[in-house]
Amino acid sequence: MFKLTGDVLGGFNRFAGIVYDILGLKGDVSVDISVINDEEMRVLNRDTRGIDKTTDVLSYPALEKIEEFSQKNYPNDYDTLQKAVVLGDIAINTDAAARQAEEFGTGEREVNYLFVHGLLHLLGYDHMTDEDKKSMREIEERVLGAEDMSVVAAVIGRPNAGKSSLVNAIVGEKVSIVSPKPQTTRDRITGICTEGNKQIVFLDTPGMFRPRTKLDEHMDKSIKSSLGGDADVVIIVLDCTKGITADDEKLIEERLGYRAPLYVVLNKVDLKGYDAIYPILEKLNPYMSRKEGRSIKDVIPTSCKTGQNIDILKNALKAECASGGFLFPDDEYTDRPVKFIIGEIVREKALLFLQDEIPHGVGVAVTKVDEGGSPVHITADVIVDKKSHKQIVIGDGGAMIKKIGQSARRDIEQLTGDKVYLELFVKVRTGWRDKQNILHDIGY
Repeated sequence: MFKLTGDVLGGFNRFAGIVYDILGLKGDVSVDISVINDEEMRVLNRDTRGIDKTTDVLSYPALEKIEEFSQKNYPNDYDTLQKAVVLGDIAINTDAAARQAEEFGTGEREVNYLFVHGLLHLLGYDHMTDEDKKSMREIEERVLGAEDMSVVAAVIGRPNAGKSSLVNAIVGEKVSIVSPKPQTTRDRITGICTEGNKQIVFLDTPGMFRPRTKLDEHMDKSIKSSLGGDADVVIIVLDCTKGITADDEKLIEERLGYRAPLYVVLNKVDLKGYDAIYPILEKLNPYMSRKEGRSIKDVIPTSCKTGQNIDILKNALKAECASGGFLFPDDEYTDRPVKFIIGEIVREKALLFLQDEIPHGVGVAVTKVDEGGSPVHITADVIVDKKSHKQIVIGDGGAMIKKIGQSARRDIEQLTGDKVYLELFVKVRTGWRDKQNILHDIGY
């Protein structure tokens, strides 16, 4: 995807993403953008082209050929800091855009047109002949006229299949916490991936299970809500290291009875390889080519660790997007409040570091987030179910709670973009998973 840098980006990211989709480009590139006036453009033309005049846009391509953008294909043009191939530079003349707006439309549209025009030049397009000019113009009109589209995708499956990791990999941000222990996700988390004019809204649900406590009932309700009509697409995630069970087949059969297209993701292929996938594909084959009723739309093997086929799944979901605009602003990646995400980050670290018998008795209630200065001051209660667990969470001399806090603080600083002072207090609340007031404080 495009990584834009420069003076003013405006809505350029949206148009860059549309160009990327239309041309079927792969890999990450960076483009530097300058927004200048007539006189600055005249100087730029004189210094770089030996022409003493102003123009509306200038492009400076860095690449001689266009292929998949990777470090392997462009070893000398790869920026290791941005982790992207340097595509080139664009200079846009806003004075020229204002003059052209009097004839062709608004100033904003003309600036966007000049950006798209300049970007196509970087990608090897030109207008030296009438045929080239027509081809370039057709792409420009498609890009500028593209409407915003969206799709809602429910992600379901057995505990610890990698549902949260999959959503995080596509969104590009930590929306849901991840741990090797089952039942990590306790609520239906909305992750949002917006690229170009396509927005994918993920409902990352807890794993399928039988509820026992009020917290379990809340988790079960989240799953049923996702499946009951909110979703346009359903993704069933299977852990390919564990094969496919009778319960998995039952879940697939049930989902094929709904109107939403069904995708099956075989996750964690990096741990087993394709030899482990073939027996699963054999069992799925009857659901993929049924003569009667609905069939699985596609089966996609993925690895969140290596990124294998993540783009294939993302592009399949983009193709499911329908007209109607975005459901969320294009700069949001989740609908959950900051306090909730902070609490989930702390809980993730508790799940990571504590013994196996403790994590499901741990909740985190964030009591204070003070962003009035730097560092951001945050306090949170780590809630345990039993007195015997409190000392384990605290650790010898406070070592464990300190370890949890230090690890959580690093992730929270990435979230807030600021230094963080994090205070954690361990409190015993017997039977808290059955107490609605405590669940409410935690955010469930």
